[in-house]
Amino acid sequence: MALLEIKNLSKSFGDLEVLRDVNISINKGEVVVIIGPSGSGKSTMLRCLNLLEQPTGGEITYQDEDIMKLGKKVTEYRKHVGMVFQRFNLFTLKTVLENVMYAPMKLNKVHKNEAMNQAMELLKKVGLENKKDVFPSSLSGGQQQRVAIARALAMSPDILLFDEPTSALDPELVGDVLEVMKQLAKEGMTMVVVTHEMGFAKEVADRVIFMDGGYVVEEDTPNNIFTSPRNERTRAFLSRIL
Repeated sequence: MALLEIKNLSKSFGDLEVLRDVNISINKGEVVVIIGPSGSGKSTMLRCLNLLEQPTGGEITYQDEDIMKLGKKVTEYRKHVGMVFQRFNLFTLKTVLENVMYAPMKLNKVHKNEAMNQAMELLKKVGLENKKDVFPSSLSGGQQQRVAIARALAMSPDILLFDEPTSALDPELVGDVLEVMKQLAKEGMTMVVVTHEMGFAKEVADRVIFMDGGYVVEEDTPNNIFTSPRNERTRAFLSRIL
């Protein structure tokens, strides 16, 4: 049974149709990587999964519940489906430790000491326990993104959504973030990753989805997608970037 299922999803901004009849199933423990050219609808689709964008049509079900009918319960849903953004979105006036502690204390009413202990464990996990007392502005982009991952993990989500998590980073900072994501995959975290990092997709993904023009054009194993794609549009895209 799919943990998260997308059926006939569509999204328009005025007359601009960004997503068209998208159908994707995400199973527990899977790493699904979504690739495609800019403007293909990848990030919009991901934002719809967390209801940061309201879909125009279709269904998104989480554990058999239609999340588009949750109304005010959407905050509860987002506790289970975390998101890591391109631009980190850390609280600039809170320390690294406070950033990671905030959501469990605010939303789950976790006691401060428990939240602090959990936050320290997560900062160790991403290799930043020694930065706990500094503010985000003093960190590199790669370090800020690792804090953002720790913050998302602090809610113990069932699924993590990554929206091009390395696209805003200098090339030399990308590796540390990808290593954290690879470790999460090894530990069984269910992940949906929009990325241009094809090496990561080849190494870590269970499935790769190629999107273009708002459609899911092709979906297959990394080996099949990268060595023998069936669709001409997929072949043309990969021939340009690989």
